[in-house]
Amino acid sequence: MAKTREQVTMRVRVGDRELEVTGPRDFVEAKISAFLGELQRAAERPETSRPSATGSKRQTGSTKAMSAAQFFRKVAPKTDVDRMLAAGFYLERYKNVEGFTAVEAKELIRSAKIPPPKNPNDAVNKNIKKAFVMSAGDRDGRMVFVLTSDGEQEIESLLTD
Repeated sequence: MAKTREQVTMRVRVGDRELEVTGPRDFVEAKISAFLGELQRAAERPETSRPSATGSKRQTGSTKAMSAAQFFRKVAPKTDVDRMLAAGFYLERYKNVEGFTAVEAKELIRSAKIPPPKNPNDAVNKNIKKAFVMSAGDRDGRMVFVLTSDGEQEIESLLTD
């Protein structure tokens, strides 16, 4: 009787980087170790052109973080869909959250004293259709979302320095 090798699936997310591997346990563990090792080496290298989640204040000479209101003035989103995308970006980049809910994004918009979307879930779904946002599971019974690299680029293109 031939012994079959058990297949396992593991997913690891560190910040905005994620790896999912399926295969024999030793193969999966080797790939995860290599992924984590590369992340560690990248963290030890001098800062590259991409700002880190904690170091992207976009303010020179100041250590004070940008407020949500300041951020929304810089980005100047015109539609509910753009405001939700901007809110997700702010939560991920400036508040260091690992994914956000539609309610959290709506509350951030409200805290910036900007009228929030009447239907935040619709605004998130429209961003998903544009491939600017993707689902990342759930937290406390609510769907959690993260920005895609295209979504991040969209907001970064709107930032005026």
